[in-house]
Amino acid sequence: MIEVMFGESEGGAMKVAKNYHKPNFNNGAIAWIGRKPSKEEFDKMFDGEAVGGNSSEVVCLPFILDIGDISIPIDSEYRKNLILDLYTISGFGDDNTRKSLEDAWNKYLKEIERLKHYASQREDLRLWYSNAPYSLCGFYYVCNLLKDYDCKISAVKLPRYIQLSDNEIQFYSSWGEIDAGKFFRFLPREKALTTCEIRSFASSWMDSQEDKSILRAVVNGKVIGVPEDFYDHVIRKELPEGEFTMGRLIGNILGKYPLGIGDWWYAKRIIRMIELGELVIVQKQKEIYSQILKRQ
Repeated sequence: MIEVMFGESEGGAMKVAKNYHKPNFNNGAIAWIGRKPSKEEFDKMFDGEAVGGNSSEVVCLPFILDIGDISIPIDSEYRKNLILDLYTISGFGDDNTRKSLEDAWNKYLKEIERLKHYASQREDLRLWYSNAPYSLCGFYYVCNLLKDYDCKISAVKLPRYIQLSDNEIQFYSSWGEIDAGKFFRFLPREKALTTCEIRSFASSWMDSQEDKSILRAVVNGKVIGVPEDFYDHVIRKELPEGEFTMGRLIGNILGKYPLGIGDWWYAKRIIRMIELGELVIVQKQKEIYSQILKRQ
């Protein structure tokens, strides 16, 4: 079974999940900051099972397709530069970082070819997606990519929440929040996709392409094109009185509003607010997340 993921962190976790082994409590392989947990705490922390298979059976397509003009081909210089600019927005954009990102981009392109190869060989494909905008857009893109292949395609959609006990509910926004040993718990939610469903999802992708919006959001479970300032009201709601660091503001937003939006998008919009004079820089830093800001 080939697992298809739409984010870097969840792709890495799934590679571990395919052949998951719980660490040995007594072998000392894990270092701890502060108190080492008890055996009972350790077992609960690392409790899990393997999804099955091996890490080579994971395809990761982290193209952040909720952002940018998707009428332009995904493998274009436009998409490459957009991703590189987002990943270096924090100010750490030296030559070594740029080279690493260039290498990552080339790997992304190879992942598309790997997926098409598996589909042409009629391998079983399982798509792991959520209502996070990047994930749902990626899911639609892959359905469009695979709509003419004769292979079995199934999907596992991340639930909004799971009730763990009578008194505890766990909420989720993306697969990046799931520990490697816990993916197996969601396997009963796997659903085979019919040809009709795949073509319907592919049509949703083509509709989004025709919209030509630069930003897409998920509203009532549907991907729609929205203005670039769509999330700005969230930033404004969390602006504190007095001076604050950009990083602290973004951290508060991510913790309070788990919308599946990356920190770099909020940074991009805060920079735009500075350019428009809505916010001012009190103390400039090389690393923009450390900059001290205040309202104008």
